[in-house]
Amino acid sequence: MAKIHNSTKLFALALGLGIGPSAMAQGLYLSAAGPINRSMGGASVAAPIDSIGAIYWNPASISGMERSEMAFGLDVLWSQQTVGVSAPGLDVETLSTTGTVPIPNISWVYKTGIPEVTLGLGVNAVAGFKTSLPIDPNNPVTSSFSPNAPIFAQAQFFQIAPVLSYAVTDKLSIGAGPTIVTGTVQVDPFVLAAPNPTGFAQGYATEYEWGGGVQCGVYYIVNDDWRVGSSFKSTQWISDFEFNTSDGNGAPRVVSADIDLPMIVSVGTSYAGIENWLFAMDVRYFDYENTAGLGDRAVLTPDGLGGLDWSSVVAVSLGAQRSFGDMFALRGGYTYNQSPIKDSEAVVNIATPLFYEHMLSTGFSITPNRSLAFNAAYSHMFNNTLTTEVFPGAEFSNSMYANFLTAGISVFY
Repeated sequence: MAKIHNSTKLFALALGLGIGPSAMAQGLYLSAAGPINRSMGGASVAAPIDSIGAIYWNPASISGMERSEMAFGLDVLWSQQTVGVSAPGLDVETLSTTGTVPIPNISWVYKTGIPEVTLGLGVNAVAGFKTSLPIDPNNPVTSSFSPNAPIFAQAQFFQIAPVLSYAVTDKLSIGAGPTIVTGTVQVDPFVLAAPNPTGFAQGYATEYEWGGGVQCGVYYIVNDDWRVGSSFKSTQWISDFEFNTSDGNGAPRVVSADIDLPMIVSVGTSYAGIENWLFAMDVRYFDYENTAGLGDRAVLTPDGLGGLDWSSVVAVSLGAQRSFGDMFALRGGYTYNQSPIKDSEAVVNIATPLFYEHMLSTGFSITPNRSLAFNAAYSHMFNNTLTTEVFPGAEFSNSMYANFLTAGISVFY
């Protein structure tokens, strides 16, 4: 089995995974999980109003839930990416045809017979992307990779998170658990290896690769009105992804790429001092700069590009909930996310339009009885564009926007 040099592996990640993926996330990570957490803009570190969001962002906060709960949610993502080149005598744009992408979330929280102990389990689609750029011989950027074929790239990362939260006192809870991650990657044309005389070959990950890490958190009840919390997700270390492709003579070849998910640190607070209202805010740090396959410098070498040169970023989530009795709740949220990709690295990251900055969300829950709730949410990620001069007088642009429609149910017992 042949393995390619690290710089070549990252060149593949830059140009293979980077050719137009529609991963609408904080970098690779999805900014929210499930309809309730999404409608709150992702804010939940100190606002455990549903099991999906609580396990996703702070395992300790499940101690703050009143009852046991099983929840199901499904996001449907649709997005638009535009890759353009503008120069004297040339003005061309290529639109992606990604279609819709389903994103499932399942959670379970169990209030045990031991008052201090609460158990939980989350199964989430936590990160990924998908892109499909059609044949466009007029676009010198896309056609340079695959003159006579479309460009397709896709990745999916799922997480299984068993957690335990322990109430140390009536006010303080701590929680922790392992995280198990699995994922797959596809790149076509496959730029991780040298091309054949007729162009790049196809590349398919031979199987789902596995890895994981840990998460932990703290949840503290200050008084009847205020809650605070913090959480830590370690780097998710994943075994190397292996791809079947061919060498310059068309003979079979297996190559590999090292791609991990970043460490995340979150802090949050919530306020419920106004009757029927809840307000929440989270601040998160994503450590892309020190993540394998993402943070190395974008230095061109004879073997290819040294890395994607992603920067570590901070994201802020704000959410508000207004309850109308026991049967209906209305929510709204806003998320600000720094882009991990600088304008100067726009061409390097042609395949990774993961740079949205502003997202608005809204949603509601209908609770016909004490055992069941129907939840729905909608999010819009506003258009954002990276631009850079590729040579004097010629400008490259990479733009994206996206929408999420989310629905689910919660069962209480």
